[in-house]
Amino acid sequence: MAKLAPYRAKRDFTKTSEPKGKASRRTGAAFVVQKHDASRLHYDFRLELGGVLKSWAVAKGPSLVKGEKRLAVHVEDHPVEYGDFEGAIPEGQYGGGTVLLWDQGTWEPEGDAEEAYAKGRLTFRLNGEKLHGSWHLVRMGKRPRERQESWLLIKAEDEFARGEDEPDILQEAPLSVKTGRSIEEISGKPKSPSKAKATRKTASKAKPKAAERSSPARKAKDDHRVEVAGISLSHPDRVLWEEQGLTKQQLAEFYVDIAEWLLPHLVERPLTLIRCPSGAQKKCFVQRHSWAGMSDAVHRAMVPDDGGEQEILLVRDIQGVVALVQSGVLEMHVWGATLDDLEKPDRLIFDLDPGEGVDWPLVIEGARAVRERLKGVGLDSFVKTTGGKGLHVVAPLTPRAPWKDALAFTREMAEAMAADEPDRYTTTSVKSEREGRIFIDYLRNNREASAVAPYSTRSRPGAPIATPVAWEELSPKLKPNGFTVQNLRKRLASLKRDPWADMRAVEQTLPERRRTRRASKG
Repeated sequence: MAKLAPYRAKRDFTKTSEPKGKASRRTGAAFVVQKHDASRLHYDFRLELGGVLKSWAVAKGPSLVKGEKRLAVHVEDHPVEYGDFEGAIPEGQYGGGTVLLWDQGTWEPEGDAEEAYAKGRLTFRLNGEKLHGSWHLVRMGKRPRERQESWLLIKAEDEFARGEDEPDILQEAPLSVKTGRSIEEISGKPKSPSKAKATRKTASKAKPKAAERSSPARKAKDDHRVEVAGISLSHPDRVLWEEQGLTKQQLAEFYVDIAEWLLPHLVERPLTLIRCPSGAQKKCFVQRHSWAGMSDAVHRAMVPDDGGEQEILLVRDIQGVVALVQSGVLEMHVWGATLDDLEKPDRLIFDLDPGEGVDWPLVIEGARAVRERLKGVGLDSFVKTTGGKGLHVVAPLTPRAPWKDALAFTREMAEAMAADEPDRYTTTSVKSEREGRIFIDYLRNNREASAVAPYSTRSRPGAPIATPVAWEELSPKLKPNGFTVQNLRKRLASLKRDPWADMRAVEQTLPERRRTRRASKG
């Protein structure tokens, strides 16, 4: 709370809609730039660090010109929730004026961020909607009577830097990344027609040709945004898989097209996400909790966790999935339980991950071997490709047994397979011990463990899809990463029956004898 005391002391939250917020215990990596038309127009540059948004007021805004120094005055820490704020602060209140969410994304520090911040020299990369590449924030020596620290925001030399004679990013892209509005539209004080026309003209200079060819069924925005399933996508022509030329808009439309196949395996399940804001070939990172600027279509909930609480993310409809695409999510992984009962899994997962030198037919044999062992204890199972090299064997459950029993059961089965055929299977994840063998990963049967959702893309070359298949489809001709964004719709259209159609109708529980035997040992 102490970190945000100055922020709260300056504001009357009965009069301003700014979030009161609280310091977050999670480790996040959001960055935000807000255009702030207060007593003077400036840009607020914010980096998530230590549970808050470290904030600087940059009078002239960020510059893409390499080496150009922009004065950045260090101001009070803001809550992480402030990163999604856009609107009008009432006159007479601190910072009274209009706030536009100009850019948002993630940042990656070079070295230890806390240590670099304390020393007054931060070097980092930005992965935003507008700002990219390497930057420096350097603290200047404090001058007499100076109440706030002065820093310099400097664009480093890289492929994203511009020359002095190139367009100014502030003029080139003036509109909100959240709503596509101008600051005048947000304030409710429209500018004169001549000025509005000039702003529109400037904002459209860099419009990609592909955006002009977008589907007429999609609503185009002035800053090159389009709407898919009611969700506004910025930079719809950003390429996510370079070899295929697959764009953000195409991925969003793909998910809309397969929604009836995807959503039954996704909704109401806690998510672990892989975000790649600049595409599959660039930096990706894991996201389990909310971030600054996250869409309201992505839901958050607080659930019990070791005597306390933790935040989880989930989606309830296709709008939530498209909102994830907008935030650069290329993989959606789900827990083996739903929000209705997070303490009892409704499916078991055996992940067969082949080591070096293991041919695909042997992976198929391994999956069938798991299926037969499950049949031996009365459990039906289903199979899916992972979009990688392996297979997942999934046994649905009526959620009655706790996680510890699910883990004990799957561990016993995996260890039995490894003991019976040690040259073929292993339960160790150590790569040096997996060569020539299949790693049977049973650890996905833990409360917070996750597995890639059926019909999710993977952030791998080729834009592969984790795809449910029928047991009889498994053959050497079926490639483990052969289903992709380009060909999956054709596959689904040709299917006479969903390979996992019977999963919801299956009523089976973890064998009681296994749980009883395990309990007697404890």
